[in-house]
Amino acid sequence: MPLNTIRSHARSLRARLMLWNAGAVAAMGLLILLAVRGGVQSRLSSEMDEVLREDLKEITLHFEGNQAYNWTTFTEDLDRKAEGHELHRWFVRFYDDQNQPKWSSRKMPDLRPPTTEEKQRESFTIDDYRLSYGRLNPPIKEAAFVVVGCQDYVSRDMATIDRLVIFTGLVVLLVSPLVGHLLTGRVIRPLAQMIQTTSRLHPGEVTERLPIHDTGDELDSLAHTINGLLDRIATYLKQEHDFLANAAHDLRTPLAAIRSSVEVALGVERTDEEYREILGLVIEQCSSLQTLVNQLLLLAETDADRLQPDIEPVQLDQVVSRVVAMFDGVADDHGIELRTEELDSVSVPGNRHHLRQVVSNLLDNAIKFTAARRSAEPCDRGDSTHRGCIQVTLVRDESARMARLRVQDNGIGIAPPDQLQIFDRFFRVDKARARDGAGGTGLGLSICKAIVESHGGEISVESKPGEGATFIISLPLYSSQFNGARAETDEQILDLP
Repeated sequence: MPLNTIRSHARSLRARLMLWNAGAVAAMGLLILLAVRGGVQSRLSSEMDEVLREDLKEITLHFEGNQAYNWTTFTEDLDRKAEGHELHRWFVRFYDDQNQPKWSSRKMPDLRPPTTEEKQRESFTIDDYRLSYGRLNPPIKEAAFVVVGCQDYVSRDMATIDRLVIFTGLVVLLVSPLVGHLLTGRVIRPLAQMIQTTSRLHPGEVTERLPIHDTGDELDSLAHTINGLLDRIATYLKQEHDFLANAAHDLRTPLAAIRSSVEVALGVERTDEEYREILGLVIEQCSSLQTLVNQLLLLAETDADRLQPDIEPVQLDQVVSRVVAMFDGVADDHGIELRTEELDSVSVPGNRHHLRQVVSNLLDNAIKFTAARRSAEPCDRGDSTHRGCIQVTLVRDESARMARLRVQDNGIGIAPPDQLQIFDRFFRVDKARARDGAGGTGLGLSICKAIVESHGGEISVESKPGEGATFIISLPLYSSQFNGARAETDEQILDLP
């Protein structure tokens, strides 16, 4: 296997998981084995000490209150017991008050007498032997105290257990990587499928989705997250495709008109008046191109999150008043009454030019899609002009700290399916809805939405077919942190570009 392949496998997630699993299992197994070993050693030592203390108590009780004891018979019994426990090398030794040995059982190891400190403990160790000390009460003529002991067989048994622990530890070290390899393989398999699926995706085709195994684990959550991302990418790509197609179409129309006009002008000799008329058409189409390009640039800024308005206090009621005054003549020419019934004094933080563009777009749309009325239906309950009507209101909502701008017309309304798309780029309602086929570029409401949202606000529409449409804009009120800023004046609002 090539060295690069080995390095790649060694750095893979599966290899790392396998090593982590093997290390964790080995460490846990070693801790468990050491804990078991310590517990067994403690228990064996405790049991050995208990047996020695019981033997010691049996000997001391034999002499308590027994003045007719037979020393010879008793020691012979102790010798037989020592022979019977030869495997553990059990023994007994009696000492006098001078700590001198007086009698020892057979095969007694050559051990020194216990020290004063050792006598104070119930059990102690001398060389490889475990001993228990006891004083005869009352002392007998043959001895004053006795020591019972045996070989420390716990060490011998622990050596056997240590060999078992080492063997078991080696088996765990060998088996845990294999088990870890198998387990990580099962865990990594869905991840490998995700990698294979995503590697097949390309910008032109993002319809494939990752499989969901309904296990409810993190991999399923990851698959759901990636699928959601792919859905959003697919939606974005479709929108961008439609955006480019619509933009190209809308750019092509004025460009074709300009080219046709120029070709017509160059075709034959014309009078100065005819040339001026053709150049006027060219200028008109260039103006349409400039408007469309500016709109596209503004939308591009919103896509890149660069539409950050310059925060300044904007007197929104004055902005609305000036825009309404600007459109009043256009509305009157179309037989439509443009009314501002209630305009509260409202200051909002933002960019006045962008906010003015929002109000202008809404009024422009309202005028386009509101027919001049000559029926018995009045503009409102208190009016009998029998005309088309657009009402603009601006109220201050102190409880929500929001400004509410409403632009309401009494046109034929917007169909429910269209209400879901009117803020999409290049979306146009059916031509039958617009008067004289007026439709614009289909970018006005998209720009309104982008500007309002960049100001921290919301825009929505309420409409029923045949009953007109109402656009509602909510913007946050001017915050107290801007109290020291310069208030916008009426003259500034009149400074229209």
